[in-house]
Amino acid sequence: MNIKMRTRPRKPAGVSSVSLQPTGNEQDETPFDLDDFAVRLAVVSTALVTVFRGKFCDAILTNRKVTTFEKGDVIYDLGGTDRTFFFLLNGLVKVGTITPEGHELIYDVRKGGDVVGELCASQRQRPDRVVALERTEAISVPYVEVMEVLRKQPKLLDRLVEVFCQALTEAYEQVNSLAVDDTVHRLAKVLLRLAAKIGRRAGQDVEIPTYLTQEEISQMVSARRERVSTALNFLRRRGMLHYSNRGSLILDAKALESYVG
Repeated sequence: MNIKMRTRPRKPAGVSSVSLQPTGNEQDETPFDLDDFAVRLAVVSTALVTVFRGKFCDAILTNRKVTTFEKGDVIYDLGGTDRTFFFLLNGLVKVGTITPEGHELIYDVRKGGDVVGELCASQRQRPDRVVALERTEAISVPYVEVMEVLRKQPKLLDRLVEVFCQALTEAYEQVNSLAVDDTVHRLAKVLLRLAAKIGRRAGQDVEIPTYLTQEEISQMVSARRERVSTALNFLRRRGMLHYSNRGSLILDAKALESYVG
């Protein structure tokens, strides 16, 4: 599955016809304001998801039913009241939300071994949504059973506090990036995160095999689709990414890391 590059046949109303060339200090608007609502979701989610791995999975997943989700299936949606965690066995999903203005925001992609639905630990009504990006198998576990395991294993609670503090640091770094980085730098960082999570080696480079639309990449970068398209072309012209014969996106990870500093 490949990242598909598309261009719109015509500009939507209100989009300038001026050609934008990214530079190292370009500052541009985002399609929506990343308010405290979205920031809190990303911070809490990042903190909680890490602790529910490893020994915790071994303690709670034995003899439970596996559910299969096909590509495009909504695993759970905004506003849901079911307090359930989903432990991913394989596949890939996108985690995000819809802002009050109606814009979709993707703040993470997760694969087998990860957990989704963890925000139900802090809110009774789901503030986020998860959609399968490819065929995915998962095991659902009720919130009350997850909490019971945590109560019986105090070391996991200690780990939760440690992870939460680390996640706060990482989340604020992401917020700072949104505040000061131009679109190209934000895109480069998103591509590097994708390479670390789902990439596979292609010689000295890294291939991103999973199909993601340009719109989804824009939602990860928090920038308009037109600007992300321009940024992708900017990186391609400078040899930091190219396409395989099959159309897969190939990254020069070292060059991207050097570019973002």
